[in-house]
Amino acid sequence: MNPPSALSRLAACEAIICDLDGTLYLDGIPLPGAHDFLRTVNESGRQLFYFTNNTSRSRRSYIDKLMRIQFPVSAGQIITAADCTFTYLRNHHLEPAIYLIGNNDLKKEFEEAGFDCWDEERCTRELPQAVVLGFDTELTYAKIRTGYELMMAGLPYIATHADLLCPVAGGRFIPDVGSFISLFATATGGIEPQVMGKPNLPAVEAICARTSLPVEKIAFIGDRLYTDIRMARQFGMVGVLVLSGETSREMAAASTDRPVLTVDYVADLIPVLDRSRP
Repeated sequence: MNPPSALSRLAACEAIICDLDGTLYLDGIPLPGAHDFLRTVNESGRQLFYFTNNTSRSRRSYIDKLMRIQFPVSAGQIITAADCTFTYLRNHHLEPAIYLIGNNDLKKEFEEAGFDCWDEERCTRELPQAVVLGFDTELTYAKIRTGYELMMAGLPYIATHADLLCPVAGGRFIPDVGSFISLFATATGGIEPQVMGKPNLPAVEAICARTSLPVEKIAFIGDRLYTDIRMARQFGMVGVLVLSGETSREMAAASTDRPVLTVDYVADLIPVLDRSRP
């Protein structure tokens, strides 16, 4: 049972940030009540944004996907771990030349943002300015080897996020960037990246910049304890855990990453957010 004080904190929020996989849909299939929930957020006058750590898709791919399943969406409503990475690379003057370990969708996203993504052959002749590790669903041994060699050469090493697994339909999961980070840490003797996405500060800065709100006026709704809820708790957002993705009730009870609210599905939040109700 969620206490009245927790419900009041959510009701006072002026922006709702939603994770995607495991929160609003699984493997492209909307979760129960997701459409009604999103409609309620919009009708309440609150800001609505989508934040995903998943960098296996470009912004355009996300827009197309959300439109296909009839979710309200515009380009400005989507925040990704790639956005956080762009900002970090620019702020640290690690541009334009990077070695990106990512699929073609992510490569296109970086190139459209002004980065020059070198191939393996060029990296044997000269060094780029950074190694960037994304969710590469087209990972090859050549990419692993080149990434390893550049890390061992001491290049700045940035990961878009550190989720271990990505949820898909049927209660199954596939390896995500966090698993790749472990691979490279083993190979390099412990070299770790600067991580950009949830639950890290670059993600919070991206959210606050997009909403123009203080953290206490922002609710983050997600299915992962160690990314979504940890970020909300550490930085003062209203963290709402949904049990429709990675986290079970038993896992939540055993975790130190405590949400403000816990619900089965986002639809359970409609009565709290509906300002048309008395």
